[in-house]
Amino acid sequence: MKRIMLLMVILTMIYACNQGRTSVKVSKTATRYEMLAEYPERKTDRVLNVLKNAFKDQDSLLLNKNLSGGKELTLANGAVFYLRFNPGKLEMELLNSKNSAAGLEFFDKMVREVKSAVN
Repeated sequence: MKRIMLLMVILTMIYACNQGRTSVKVSKTATRYEMLAEYPERKTDRVLNVLKNAFKDQDSLLLNKNLSGGKELTLANGAVFYLRFNPGKLEMELLNSKNSAAGLEFFDKMVREVKSAVN
């Protein structure tokens, strides 16, 4: 009986540790819109697909750049924002002063899609 209980505890711990932590923090103020997503590395491909779909055609070349150190990106649709992308972590920041309503709407949609991809 003790062995079964010990085995159950060990299996529970292994399962819990293997789940990985997911955290998505979104901050929206009058001057900026920020998102920080931390997620298990196994979900990196999902996030990358969201970015590829968001950037589409000519903007997909942006993903070929090294974004691990962070870059300010200007997309063909006029959206300007900061992006840092590493396996397991994505940071994005948009300044309202550099963007139109269309850029803000684009960014908001991308944030919602990233949130659904990591959850």
